[in-house]
Amino acid sequence: MTECNKAELEWRDDFVPVSTKYDDVYYSLANGLEESAFVFLEGIGGKGLWENKQNVVIGETGFGTGLNFLVTWREWKKTSGPDQHLTFVSVEGFPLDRDQLHKALEPWDGLGGIREALVNAYPDLSPGFHTVEFEQDNITLILLFGDVRDVLTKFTGKIDAWFLDGFAPNKNPDMWNAEVYELLAAKSKPGTKLASFTAAGHVRRGLEDAEFRIEKRKGYAFKRERIVGVFSPDKIDENNERFHPGSLPWFDIPKTNSKPKKVAVIGAGIVGNCLAYSLSRAGVEVTLIDKASSVAEGASGNPAAVFEPKLMRNGTVLGQYLASCYLFALRFYEKLAEQTGLDIWHHQCGSMDLIRDDKEIQRRQSFVSSNVLPGDHFSIVDANRASEIAGIELASPGVWYPHAGCLNTATLARALTDKIDVRLNCKVTSLEQFTEQGKCKWKLSVSGSGEDLQFDSVVLANAFNVRNFAQSESLSVIMNRGQVSMCLPNKISANLKTIVNGSGYITPAIRGQHVFGATFERLYCYDEAEERSVTTERHDHNLSLLDEIVPNLSTQIDATDLDGRTSVRGTTFDRLPLVGPVYREEQYRTDYAGLKNGVKSKPLWPRGEYHENLFCAVGFGSRGFLTAPLMANYLVKLITGCNALPIPKDIRDAIHPARFLMRDLKKGL
Repeated sequence: MTECNKAELEWRDDFVPVSTKYDDVYYSLANGLEESAFVFLEGIGGKGLWENKQNVVIGETGFGTGLNFLVTWREWKKTSGPDQHLTFVSVEGFPLDRDQLHKALEPWDGLGGIREALVNAYPDLSPGFHTVEFEQDNITLILLFGDVRDVLTKFTGKIDAWFLDGFAPNKNPDMWNAEVYELLAAKSKPGTKLASFTAAGHVRRGLEDAEFRIEKRKGYAFKRERIVGVFSPDKIDENNERFHPGSLPWFDIPKTNSKPKKVAVIGAGIVGNCLAYSLSRAGVEVTLIDKASSVAEGASGNPAAVFEPKLMRNGTVLGQYLASCYLFALRFYEKLAEQTGLDIWHHQCGSMDLIRDDKEIQRRQSFVSSNVLPGDHFSIVDANRASEIAGIELASPGVWYPHAGCLNTATLARALTDKIDVRLNCKVTSLEQFTEQGKCKWKLSVSGSGEDLQFDSVVLANAFNVRNFAQSESLSVIMNRGQVSMCLPNKISANLKTIVNGSGYITPAIRGQHVFGATFERLYCYDEAEERSVTTERHDHNLSLLDEIVPNLSTQIDATDLDGRTSVRGTTFDRLPLVGPVYREEQYRTDYAGLKNGVKSKPLWPRGEYHENLFCAVGFGSRGFLTAPLMANYLVKLITGCNALPIPKDIRDAIHPARFLMRDLKKGL
């Protein structure tokens, strides 16, 4: 992933931001707010852009101070309908931090509360995709921090209108060149509009070469001219690489035509609960179905869920995925607690991840230098400082995550499902697709309810049980059993103030008990009574893990007086979940059988086919509380027909439900 460097500013007349790198102002000295409205919003047709459209996507090159976004938000707030949704996608190579943004927007009192809402929700700086939801006005802001060519290549979606901003072309050539114009064309569709402050000749010619029809218009204030344009390709070939650059057809996902009215989510663990909540917030009628007698009764029902980032090197898909999930989830949980008034944390106490040896220290330091997370989200500390932070003596240095903590799983489940139609003690035995008035729908046969239920769309979030349905029986989800143990505080552990991780983990006392563990065992068959039993052998294993974290701690614990909980999780061979539409296995095996021959010349492979309006979100393993919020956000965008996805294409492909099948087909299996 590209780097993310903070903007370097000086202030003209004490309030106009100027980039020292590009020696250029962020907005017109005459009036930046009026310039944004005149050049950009008016340039794409203003409110006419979203008339009679359910989903609208505006793209921007150069987020800067966010003025263009705020001007658009202000007009959208006045003129859009309750069932419309705006997604604003903006690229920024040198983003302002929150303090700089606050100062840059101070002069614009006319923006009212939306200015403060943006500043408060603005993400901490790190490279990649950052999604912010302004649900009160049906707006999603997706900020792409990094090099414009890198992030636009990874962006998946089609844009209805472009704001081409950024600094002057002669000062910022990386933003204004043929490669960028081709990317704009690849992310556009016939009729996509365009507006820019510049009318430089090479910009006009470059955009025309990319098949935008360009017109010059009167410029704002001291500028003589500006441009507007429309994407008007001579020929539309949906199979042309230009319209799907770098895309693998078996991972292409068709756009949902319209937002469904009724959606069933099967499975009430953390993933299903996040999906139900996010769908409801998107204006969808949701029914959450589970065979258990309460929500979060399975693997999501441990006494506490440890929430912390998983530090991986930036530039890898896994590192990018885990960093994005952590930052999104942190904001999601904070906002959820604020909206519901519920205390979803036992302790937001931070986490100390112990480092075993010098080689591991070097590896962790390389993570720090790779800019994978904002600097204030983690630091490497020596053993003395680690002990001081944790409140007990630790023999090793560690990575300190100050924003980590122990989530209260029961309260979190209540916060997510309080306003959802929840059907418990209901086991879905089969799914049947049918057509009504030309639209695909699903009928669920449910034991325990005495009725069949009908929905526009269905999401399978039921872990390893996803393989019980004919449509999803080939999904590669495996079972892992884990047991956690609980003990009373003792003279060593009583002062523990943070989570401490090593080979295992231990939490500060939660309602009078530490939670520690955990075991990890692969299962090949499932007997619910047996697999959820708590055993002395697994307690002994967890006690041995404790000694690796805090020497001699287990000697202070009465092994005969331990509580515990065992559950079975669904996971995958690469520890990434399966999230997306459910593929048609027979079609995949037929259409892509030729891949086993190692075809040298690239044929025109057909696109993958899916069970219409059937989706899955399974295989999260022990990372559900970390990754479920962003994965739910992504899947909701697919389900509701949003034409801009909040995750990069390489992550979309890495979590695609068909990836294991495609690996097998390439091997001839």
